[in-house]
Amino acid sequence: MPGQFASAIRILRSIGGVLSGVVLVTFTSLVLYSVVMRYFVARPPIWGEEVPKLLFVWMIFIGAGFAYLAGANIRMTVLIDKVPKAPRRAIELLMHICIAIMLLVILWYSQPIIRLTSGFTSLATGLSQDWTYWALPLGTILLLMNEARRILHLLRGGIDTPTEDHSNG
Repeated sequence: MPGQFASAIRILRSIGGVLSGVVLVTFTSLVLYSVVMRYFVARPPIWGEEVPKLLFVWMIFIGAGFAYLAGANIRMTVLIDKVPKAPRRAIELLMHICIAIMLLVILWYSQPIIRLTSGFTSLATGLSQDWTYWALPLGTILLLMNEARRILHLLRGGIDTPTEDHSNG
């Protein structure tokens, strides 16, 4: 079972990398197209600001979840690397529990934002405005899944390293 979980995590990391890359290229292409159409052709697309903004928000929140899963987030480890294993595990466990609590608060407060924006429709795209804000709870859920995985790893006696596979304890 741990081998299957590790394989699933690797596949999820790959999907996240490809998805984030596709969104980044699409976002960049649309911004470039909008700039060219606005300043060289003088006919900017009506969706020229709306769609790139939507893609940018999704790229940030979903990309953050996948980057954290892959261990590509920035970590300051100068001090924690000098702490012996037992106290280090306790410090890291407390840190990850605090992060999980913060993420749960973000998840809780993202719901009213989605409810408030669901009644509005974008004039440029015809999409509901809540599409922009759904990236927040989905990205938060990805981050929470990773926090749960890291907390379990610490409870099983491991120490936290960014690129370590936490699937086999």
